[in-house]
Amino acid sequence: MPRLGFCLLLIGVVRLQALSLLTYNVAGNGTTDWSTNSPQVQAIGRQMTFLRPDVIAFNEIPFTNTWQMANFVTAYLPGYFLVTNSATDGFIRSAIVSRYPITRSKSWLHSADLAPFGHTNADFTRDLFEAEIDVPGSSQHLHVFVTHLKALADAASSGRRAAEASAISNFFVNGFLTTNGNRPYVLAGDLNEDVARPPSSSRGPIQRLVNTATGLQLTTPTNPITGREFTYSIRGSLNSRLDYILPGAALASNIVSSQVFRTDLLAPMPPGLQALDDEAASDHLPVLMVFNNPYDVPFRLTSFALSNGVARLAWQSAFQRQYRVEASSNFVAWAPLVTNLTATTTNVSWTGAVSAPLQFFRVHRTP
Repeated sequence: MPRLGFCLLLIGVVRLQALSLLTYNVAGNGTTDWSTNSPQVQAIGRQMTFLRPDVIAFNEIPFTNTWQMANFVTAYLPGYFLVTNSATDGFIRSAIVSRYPITRSKSWLHSADLAPFGHTNADFTRDLFEAEIDVPGSSQHLHVFVTHLKALADAASSGRRAAEASAISNFFVNGFLTTNGNRPYVLAGDLNEDVARPPSSSRGPIQRLVNTATGLQLTTPTNPITGREFTYSIRGSLNSRLDYILPGAALASNIVSSQVFRTDLLAPMPPGLQALDDEAASDHLPVLMVFNNPYDVPFRLTSFALSNGVARLAWQSAFQRQYRVEASSNFVAWAPLVTNLTATTTNVSWTGAVSAPLQFFRVHRTP
């Protein structure tokens, strides 16, 4: 009977144990100076330098000063990638900054007719902005969406906001998820309504986004000092929550921590920050969430068997992770037995005939 050996090597894998995402409305509406000389921009920059999120979803970047975001990244987040091609209402737009390469970005739903979603004679005010990010150690790209729904609490604005939320839900259900349902995704941004304290005119925009059909899940980050979820307004009465991070299932099941960040309550004050940076930067507070990498499943061989000259290997995996199996008789020359073996469940197996008296196997996980 042939003798078998087994050798496991994970080759060329960059492991990412956690990923942090921040959403921030930076109150750029009406701002004429968005340079790195501006005290407002400097306050934003100090917070981003201190927190150094892997991905940042910005709202309210001033339209006429969008070009200065490149200078902001150079000054405060050197080496990060930036996309600013979101649609604008003529005053502000969204932007996404990432530590990891952004392979694609696209604006969706700008000026979409809201009549099919219950609000006539109106279009989508701004847009749904997407960045597809190549995260190391993940077998699937991360899709980060940011939006900024219609503001104000009058009946017309509330109806428009709810219709925009329905348009986004429809986009996920009948668009994005039909081809990307197995990928990690998250929606973030200023949704302009407090899910726990809605105005009397509310038509439930958050509930239209958070449901089993979209896969988006409600999270409630709080400030670690106050224990409250309020994000608006640090410049006045901080008594409502307008800013959200709504992850899909893969990320929602891997939340490590989250918080509403405030500089005015930090003691002692960390180097590089100032106590009133939160107020100087914006009327909104930033919201930060940290996720474990859902695809960083430690390798564990679950079975190895030989029967009638046929070997069978099985191991644990993450969905859509790819592998190849190789064999050798001398640990020097390795021949591929199977390539592009894709996990369709959380367990993978390979079966093949043993072709030599002495054979060793190794499993290579592709990044």
